[in-house]
Amino acid sequence: MTPWEIHAVLVANCNCAYGCPCQFDALPTYGTCEAVDGFWIEKGFYGEISLDGLSAGMLAKWPGPIHEGSGEMQIILDARSSKDQQNAIQSIIYGKETEPMATAFAMYVSMMTKIHDPLIKNIDLDINIETRICNLKAEDIITTKTEPIKNPITGEEHRARIGLPHGMEFKEAEMGSGTTVANAAFETNFKDTYVQIALLNLTPKGIPN
Repeated sequence: MTPWEIHAVLVANCNCAYGCPCQFDALPTYGTCEAVDGFWIEKGFYGEISLDGLSAGMLAKWPGPIHEGSGEMQIILDARSSKDQQNAIQSIIYGKETEPMATAFAMYVSMMTKIHDPLIKNIDLDINIETRICNLKAEDIITTKTEPIKNPITGEEHRARIGLPHGMEFKEAEMGSGTTVANAAFETNFKDTYVQIALLNLTPKGIPN
């Protein structure tokens, strides 16, 4: 198994209500699951290949809850990356060189019926965990903007976190509100829905202790 590790920041926007039932082993808010995410690797490697400073994105869609499968996905790879780096990040997202179900990536891929060919795009990604203000843009394919959840009466910022001590994607994430317009192999669009912003630290065995 090729050794690899990434230390990154992640922003993900899905079509569910704030809190996302998936985080609590419940069914999705509207029956289906759609999501777009992006991450920036501060430090990372795949074998001898450095992944420092690269970004990637993913679109995913299921006709029902994730665990029922039949999903489709497409990943977006950083146009600044070399072919070797693209292959490395693709391998990580596809759950290769990873222990079975050790990462959320591996779990998501196992629930897919169709995996579309990756796209190589310029990715602009700004993630701020503290402010919950993030921007993800992959040319004409993805535009995601996030902000803090607002109190519907006062308009004041509302801050909430989800802690998952045994999570496969993160151990703690900030909650936000996001709007996405995405159009690649398939469309997925939503407004003022669930956002998670978190550190993404992964190895072939999952999140290090």
